[in-house]
Amino acid sequence: MNALMRNVLTQSILMVAIILIVGPVQAQNPAWCAIMDNDGSTQCNYYTQQQCLQTLSGIGGRCILNPAGSAPQPAPIPPFSENAPGLLPLQLENPGPPPGLGAVPPPPNN
Repeated sequence: MNALMRNVLTQSILMVAIILIVGPVQAQNPAWCAIMDNDGSTQCNYYTQQQCLQTLSGIGGRCILNPAGSAPQPAPIPPFSENAPGLLPLQLENPGPPPGLGAVPPPPNN
């Protein structure tokens, strides 16, 4: 077996191994759960919200993010401050020179 064929065979085996390892990892924690209205059961085996909604079509229920799923968590909402609306005008103001540097003459041109 020449080196090129051995290289192709090695890469093929590596690709198959990666697919076999990654596939089950994704299957463990789907991102969405369906809570059925007809019997109250919960099924957490949906990878997209659309899959979940299609399951509930006709029987009713709701889709929620799987608490044990691998979906990205929503970004936290920054805290609100009552002073926040007044900060923008202050941030847009020119603060001028730092204290103590206002009266210093400019450097001479050489």
